[in-house]
Amino acid sequence: MTFYGIKYIENQSSLNDFIKYAIIFLALIFLIVAFSLYMRHRIQTKYRDLSIMLFLLLVFMLGVQYSDYTQNQNRYDQSSQMVAFIKEVAHEFDLKQTDVLVNSVQLTDGVVIKMKDTYYTVHLSVDQSSYQLTETHLVNSEITVNP
Repeated sequence: MTFYGIKYIENQSSLNDFIKYAIIFLALIFLIVAFSLYMRHRIQTKYRDLSIMLFLLLVFMLGVQYSDYTQNQNRYDQSSQMVAFIKEVAHEFDLKQTDVLVNSVQLTDGVVIKMKDTYYTVHLSVDQSSYQLTETHLVNSEITVNP
């Protein structure tokens, strides 16, 4: 079972998002260069064709990025709920925030929390405004920690 610390959950920015932004930025630069070459050499249609292809690539990448953005926004909202939950539990039990580990990056019913050497299962209310911790035991005691 894998447990995550608060720093891992807070710093869950994805390298894939950075690569997509870089590709979009490079496509935009190439589009500007190709369009300026087309404007300079209007007789040669290869620059016009290249501009059209780069524009279509840019529109496609922006569409894919918008779709991913909405999914990432939902994931970020759920991760921020987990961060607030970890802070609340750490405050309630007088622990450092780094001493509270969870087995999920999203706050859902049934999440297992590790505090020191004790494991608890989280039972959330329907509106997630309150929770109950029940001590639990792991079947497989081999855990991995991502701080």
